[in-house]
Amino acid sequence: MTPAPPAAGRAPAAWCAAAFVTGIWLGAESGQGAALPLSLAGACGLLLAAWGWRRRAADGPARVVLGLLFAAVGLVQGSLRIAAPAAEARRAFEALPASADRMDRVEGVLEGFWAGTPPRAHGRLKAERLFDPATGSWRSFPADVFVFVSGQEPLARRADRGDRVVAVGKLRPEGPPASERDLAVPWPEYRLSVKSALRLENPRPTLLSRLAAPNRWLEERLPPAGSLGPGFERNVRGPLSALLLGRTSEIDRGMVARYRRGGMYHLLVIAGLHVGLAAGLALLLLRAAGVRGRARDAWLLAAVALFVTVGGGNSPALRAGIVFGFFFAARLLERPVPTAQAIGLSALLLFAAWPSEIYGVGTVLTFAAVGGIAAFASPLRRLLPRRPDFVFSGFAAAIAAQIATAPVLLWRYNVLSAGAWLTAPAALPIAGALIGVGALLLVVFAFGSTAAPLAAVFGGGSRVLETIADRAAGVAVLRPTPPIGLVAGVAALLAVAALARGRVRVAAWTAAGGLFLFLAVRPGPAGPSRGFTLEGLDVGQGDAFLLRWGRHAVLIDGGGPFDLDARDFGRTRLLPKLLDRGVTRLDAALLTHPHPDHALGLFAILEEIPVGALWRSSGDDEGSLYRDLESVASARRVPVRALAAGQSIAWRDARLRVLHSGGRRPKKDATNNQSVVAVFERDGRRALLTGDAGAFAEAEILLSGRPVQADVIKVGHHGSRGSTTPAFLQRVAPRAALLSCGRENRFGHPAPETLATLAAANVRVFRTDRLSDVGVALFPEGTRILRRAPQ
Repeated sequence: MTPAPPAAGRAPAAWCAAAFVTGIWLGAESGQGAALPLSLAGACGLLLAAWGWRRRAADGPARVVLGLLFAAVGLVQGSLRIAAPAAEARRAFEALPASADRMDRVEGVLEGFWAGTPPRAHGRLKAERLFDPATGSWRSFPADVFVFVSGQEPLARRADRGDRVVAVGKLRPEGPPASERDLAVPWPEYRLSVKSALRLENPRPTLLSRLAAPNRWLEERLPPAGSLGPGFERNVRGPLSALLLGRTSEIDRGMVARYRRGGMYHLLVIAGLHVGLAAGLALLLLRAAGVRGRARDAWLLAAVALFVTVGGGNSPALRAGIVFGFFFAARLLERPVPTAQAIGLSALLLFAAWPSEIYGVGTVLTFAAVGGIAAFASPLRRLLPRRPDFVFSGFAAAIAAQIATAPVLLWRYNVLSAGAWLTAPAALPIAGALIGVGALLLVVFAFGSTAAPLAAVFGGGSRVLETIADRAAGVAVLRPTPPIGLVAGVAALLAVAALARGRVRVAAWTAAGGLFLFLAVRPGPAGPSRGFTLEGLDVGQGDAFLLRWGRHAVLIDGGGPFDLDARDFGRTRLLPKLLDRGVTRLDAALLTHPHPDHALGLFAILEEIPVGALWRSSGDDEGSLYRDLESVASARRVPVRALAAGQSIAWRDARLRVLHSGGRRPKKDATNNQSVVAVFERDGRRALLTGDAGAFAEAEILLSGRPVQADVIKVGHHGSRGSTTPAFLQRVAPRAALLSCGRENRFGHPAPETLATLAAANVRVFRTDRLSDVGVALFPEGTRILRRAPQ
């Protein structure tokens, strides 16, 4: 006889998990050692034993003590496994000799699959030790290291997920996050630039790499690119690798952009949702085969374990797999537990094994989605038609997950995707079918067959799902970053709606919906009503400056690396900065000259938000950047205008005067010296924008006789020695200067000579490599420095 399930309201594991997470966070942030947490844990354990907490009369107080016990254990975890290793890693790095040409050797385990391919490959190394050349010995270095690999050598065949390697390259602290919404972690993070995959030395397998061996073997059995005709790599190999193997390096970038804009990227890459879809497919097959009871639960448990293993233990899939595993294992053992209890138990297991997971946004989304399904799927299902049950049950679960995760997605990714809600009835069954067909395809490939008809079916389904994502993108919008306190308020109201009954539930639902709608439609903060602001955005070794006044915004350059193919830079580095500032549309984007460190970020800006116009210099194109940007602008119906010297662009209360654009090409720095140089003026305050103009362009501007005086100057060419000449600076007569350059950049910017020139003129310099995002607010009555300090 199957035991009766526990009462729905009795889920002590959920309460204990919340206390455990709180303890981990406090222990990680305090860094005060483990003596106090250990003492507190021991005291709570003794109290709990003395209380006789199993007696019903003592249930309430015992739960408090039980919660304190788990909080104390969490404090120990946070102190010993997060705070102490973080301090040890900092000491090891600080002990390295200061040398610009130092090459560092870091040993650790590769945590995930490589993203991208050389020369744009990157991955994450769980470092364990660091070689100290001063002592000639290894030092403990428990740190997270982001590894960036250049060169053209094949990467995954040399070292893959789970392998222990010694990586040789330039080790630097990771720079400040692109967005204020990037969760600050209490441990240092580093980046290691590796010239070639050959510098990943002495790869050795670990238990993790052996667990990932099936994934690696299946990936190696996939037919080579192009072997099954045109479109195979784009529509079959890439999506199949992402959907079932958790490898994203081969996904077409255009496909990724469509899924992201439509708010459906979670359908393309293996995650917790796919574990649920795989379990649902397995359940349908078992029902069709007449398998019931414990045998059904055993097969479901095996199916979930197999799916997570084949996916290489992808973190989101692993988290969801633990939750489903608890639920199916409890039924298999005839000890069914409430869903909340299963979620709490899985959280305790997950965070006991990996306490740092509490800082992951993916973790928050996973548990929000699972909790939303547990709380809201059944009430939603009762509102839908009875048949077919599997379709409407899946639809109810998807909507429940969307409800629970929508506040987090709006805050973290600024996405308001009505299209994803509207397309869920069609997208989810197709995604589930692709998982089923893809699994068969992997089996066929594993036996050495090409299975062209089956591949064609998968490719057709992939194209249909991409089309749905593209249509959903039409009703997906990016919104300003909402205040975290109000987002937490929506989450709290949803929790009340899940737990309450009657009128309280209705009131909580109404309040949560109203608050979320307010966050979704509220405009971001405006620029100043008088004067204007000019802010240098920290985009590394590049330029991106934001002009704002009232509801107007103009972006001057978009930053970018020197890799011409890295056109997602703006989406990950620049766009979050604009949205944090409430900028969801631009009057114009100005490209001063066609160099990648100024241009590449503008591709994503043109694709993602409304732009009134694209302005560029009248100089020559280089690297086809003008042509390619104009093509994107044309597709988005953004007018393009080549500015000429002497032109003026006027708003009702502001003006941009072009002092220089294009013109003669000198032998040295020809493209830089064709930069747009302009003065922006409002309410009697002026800012001079110089692009990468050097001494040649500065001399031509002075000869033209056009007025250049300004309150603030954007230092030309990142402060190189060939710009900002004393004669030019004397005519401009600024009080402050903004200078954008990368930390420890290979060009030596800014040059000591340029800094000396600025110092001699008593001009205060504010640099992005030292201050991150920094700017000035120029009001009629005075000037104020704008700082967004690095986290």
